[in-house]
Amino acid sequence: MIKKKTIFKILNIIVWAAIGSGVLVLLVSAVKKERAERCSNVLVEFNEEQSFRMLDEAEIMSALFPDQKRNHPKGKAINFADIYSLEKQLEKNPWILDADLFFDQQHVLHIMVSQRTPVARLFTPEGNSVYMDNTFKVLPLKASDVISLPVFTNFYIHPAQASSADSALMSRIVGLAEYISKDKFLKAQVEQININPDNSFELVTQVGDQVVLLGSRSDWENLFPKLQALYTHINNEDGWSKYSSIDLQFKDQVVCIKKQSIFEVVNSTTLPIDSLGVNPNAPIPQPILAPTNLKIDSKNKVNRQL
Repeated sequence: MIKKKTIFKILNIIVWAAIGSGVLVLLVSAVKKERAERCSNVLVEFNEEQSFRMLDEAEIMSALFPDQKRNHPKGKAINFADIYSLEKQLEKNPWILDADLFFDQQHVLHIMVSQRTPVARLFTPEGNSVYMDNTFKVLPLKASDVISLPVFTNFYIHPAQASSADSALMSRIVGLAEYISKDKFLKAQVEQININPDNSFELVTQVGDQVVLLGSRSDWENLFPKLQALYTHINNEDGWSKYSSIDLQFKDQVVCIKKQSIFEVVNSTTLPIDSLGVNPNAPIPQPILAPTNLKIDSKNKVNRQL
């Protein structure tokens, strides 16, 4: 009786081992067959839904397969290349945020590409030009440029070597560029933003020839309603030709300097600053010829002060 039980156990082990071996053989065979299949087609797909595209299919294919007559994957076994290596190779392109390659059940190679989105165009003091996205990534110009973005001049920073102060400046650039791009009035009115040596900003506008001083502030939602209220006021009094500069740096106040005024500027480097980058209680620059001092109330109504 004991011998029969032992025999049954041995037979049972043998049967299950044979089944396991058979399954393993089938799996290996299936994998080998799958790897022996040929690539039927290649599709380049862009993930984002943007109104512009800085990349095209030809550029993607050229980056992956420089010699397309010899290296194009169509018709080759689907194990022709390391998919991971191809993804990393594609991501070397500064305009590509992410790349994902895979084969579907029909052996089509899908190349999914996510493009970086620039938010500002920057000009260096030497006259060179680049784009920047919201992660401070500097992007080269392309022949297919079709986008209109806020323009910043005198950009001097190499992002890879940026200090904390440089990072703060780039954050303000991105913040201001995104704010302008979302506002139809500002997008139409702002021609360029100049970066001064002290990292303060000033706007050059399309209408009028005034320079709009923003200082080192970054609370755009507080600054620009004042500017829009002022522009309504200037338009109503036909005052576009009166002023050479508009200063928005002071709390609840706009200082307009008339043309040909002799103006004595306070040295701001000697003043304490708050979290916004300015001293809200700092004295207004002292004019020899008095500027127009406009008070902005809580409803953004402009009131003239002497």
